[in-house]
Amino acid sequence: MIDVTELAKVLPPWMMQHLNEEAVATVLGNIADGARAEWFKQAGATLFRTRRDYMHGIQPVSWVDKLTTVISLVGMLPRIVEHGMPRTDLHDTLLGPDVPTVPMGERGKHERVDGGFYRAIPFRHAGPNAGGAVGMPMGRPYGGHTMVDDAKRLGRSVYKLAKKLAPTTGMPGGPTKWGGRLKNLEIPKLKRHHAVNIYEGMVRQEKTYKKATQSSYMTFRTISTGSRGWVRPDTTPGVQLSKKVVEYVHGIAAKAFAAYFEGWGSGK
Repeated sequence: MIDVTELAKVLPPWMMQHLNEEAVATVLGNIADGARAEWFKQAGATLFRTRRDYMHGIQPVSWVDKLTTVISLVGMLPRIVEHGMPRTDLHDTLLGPDVPTVPMGERGKHERVDGGFYRAIPFRHAGPNAGGAVGMPMGRPYGGHTMVDDAKRLGRSVYKLAKKLAPTTGMPGGPTKWGGRLKNLEIPKLKRHHAVNIYEGMVRQEKTYKKATQSSYMTFRTISTGSRGWVRPDTTPGVQLSKKVVEYVHGIAAKAFAAYFEGWGSGK
């Protein structure tokens, strides 16, 4: 929020005399655009795996009235990243009563023959030299693992094998033609409760666009009623990037008004 009474403390009297509704609206629009750009900058410098989804959640500047602008952050994942989430048993969220029970191939949980539910959860992996915006770079999770001497070398070897896989094709929710999978990798489990290493069963999904064909690398793990693990640790209070954006706005507001009136006074 930009308070006009606060501006009076930092702007000279001649500027305050010309602080009409039109001037405020013009400068406010510039400040809002700058705030949104700063939000993207903060997200790019702070986030990795969640960067793309978080940035997609930052909405364009909208006007509530002539003197009020809003920039919203929408979407469940962006808001969890921003505000954090208490320790959560993912069995409750991924298999809970609010999740629809659906046939195989559809998005939701599936009934087990012996009772309870299960569903497959996708995990995306990026090349070992990637920044982490579209998936965890291969090898990086094993950094510091007691049974892995060189996590980067491990990532490069997995990536070399994955690139050679026959492609898996198809669209989400539609028919899938499965290709090759990584099997019997001589890699330790990342955590004790894991059934296999995190790259076992990896597929290379291939999509063809107008000008290029791109590959992405996925593994799928099953969560079921009563299974071990699947607890998301407490991440509160989250990254709180919106607070940094507010601080940025407070820091530039007076300068933005001063720059506008200097240009106005010079006839620009």
